[in-house]
Amino acid sequence: MRKKIHNSRIAEINHSEKGESSLTGPSPKHISKIDFDRLNEAINIAREVGEGRNIVLGRLKKALKEAKVVPAEKMPKNVVTMNSAGKILWLDTREVRLFWLGFPNALDHDGNKVSIFSSLGIALLGSRVGEDAAQEVPTGHRLFKVVKLLYQPEAKRDYHL
Repeated sequence: MRKKIHNSRIAEINHSEKGESSLTGPSPKHISKIDFDRLNEAINIAREVGEGRNIVLGRLKKALKEAKVVPAEKMPKNVVTMNSAGKILWLDTREVRLFWLGFPNALDHDGNKVSIFSSLGIALLGSRVGEDAAQEVPTGHRLFKVVKLLYQPEAKRDYHL
């Protein structure tokens, strides 16, 4: 029964991430115009350099295409954006993990960096505090929830990061 509920929740998350509205599902992911532009540039550079990440770059490009782009000044304070830091709860193990969503070339000072060029990074981008999200993993999906944002650049008007 638990597997059936899990698969049902994955389907609901996938349904809402495709921009299909649901009365109970999460709203579309929001991405700031600044992040949108920087991420498209990072994708172009990575493809030009040939870093061998075509699958993940394609997934990120798709996520950007499906997201609602908003001005940084109008970004809701409960949305994970680039350079946000917070806590996620893995729904399968109940483990809490700190994260900092960063660009691939940024230094990882404390071991909590999640690269945007990873499946977890793509799943985090645009996620909202309190809503379930799904990370693609080799065996399917792994559910998590952003339980707290400790820092969001847009909320602090740190648009230069």
